[in-house]
Amino acid sequence: MKIARYFFLGFFIIVWAIGTSTDLSTLAAKAGLVNDSYRYGDLYRLSNLRQFRDPKLPCPSYRPFKEYGADKPVHLYIIGDSFTEADRIGKENFAADYYHYTHWSQTLHFKPDTSVINVLLLESVERHFREKFTNQPLANLVVDSTSFNEAYPNPLMVQVDDLFRSSVTESRLDQLLFQNDFFLRLKELKAGFNLFLFDRTTPEVTLINEGNNIVYYMDTDTPNLTSSFTELPQTSLDSIVLNLNHTKSLVENMGFDHVFLSVIPNKVSVLMPNYGNYNRLIERTITHPQLRLETIDVLNDFRNQKNSPYLKGDSHWTCAGQKIWVDKANAKIKEMVSRKRIGM
Repeated sequence: MKIARYFFLGFFIIVWAIGTSTDLSTLAAKAGLVNDSYRYGDLYRLSNLRQFRDPKLPCPSYRPFKEYGADKPVHLYIIGDSFTEADRIGKENFAADYYHYTHWSQTLHFKPDTSVINVLLLESVERHFREKFTNQPLANLVVDSTSFNEAYPNPLMVQVDDLFRSSVTESRLDQLLFQNDFFLRLKELKAGFNLFLFDRTTPEVTLINEGNNIVYYMDTDTPNLTSSFTELPQTSLDSIVLNLNHTKSLVENMGFDHVFLSVIPNKVSVLMPNYGNYNRLIERTITHPQLRLETIDVLNDFRNQKNSPYLKGDSHWTCAGQKIWVDKANAKIKEMVSRKRIGM
């Protein structure tokens, strides 16, 4: 009994340590002790509804056609969010000689180089686009002697708060203990029971199209800037466009030859824009008469797809949807570089 007590005491100390430490939880994941809680989709992870269990599959690799007719190498920089993170999109997807990705939570330190064609692509999902440009132009880009990403460091007290914050610890413990297939089956039974008997799901997701599709709650029900159905006054739209134009001037003064904007539609904006009074953020931005940025728009392409361009249990795109966007991005780069070459 004494040995058993020490064994269980040591076990729970280790479990709790992993639950309170980002570094230890990362090590546990690398050691294979932690299941990827997003392996069946981020919306499934929130809802645990079995009908939206969608195993993550890698997209087939392909080499884009690279023939710009440019006199200089093309260097592509992307400042983007989860749609362009490394586990979804990388250098192999773009017809560029050099590729550099920076998340919006980081600062891009950029070294100007006049011997190449520098292209900056600003990618943002629709739900966070207004937050980025309503009140200011691009703020996480600086000129430096070399190009690299700088993460915003958390102050010491924030790190201490995170150590003891129950929601963060609960999330890590859930991933460690309850994200295996056995416990997921139990969660599915509970979620299915609540939906069938009470027509209730977790408040972090929204079921649309008579329950046939699932979307993130921030796209539909929040009263702030993230929802596709939050009112967008013309004055707010004008401010966004003003800050985008300011961004273009700043970026070009830093040494970029081209800057593009791409707003990835919220899932609900494609699958059910009549869920509420759709504010048409993307359409009104890219057609604004004062906008001076080149844009890469896939809203109508996605709406015209026979099959949904979004994953069943996830808020991100399918491989087909991703390829539509990547092909349009490559076409835009080719168009602008060719235009520059012939002096247009």
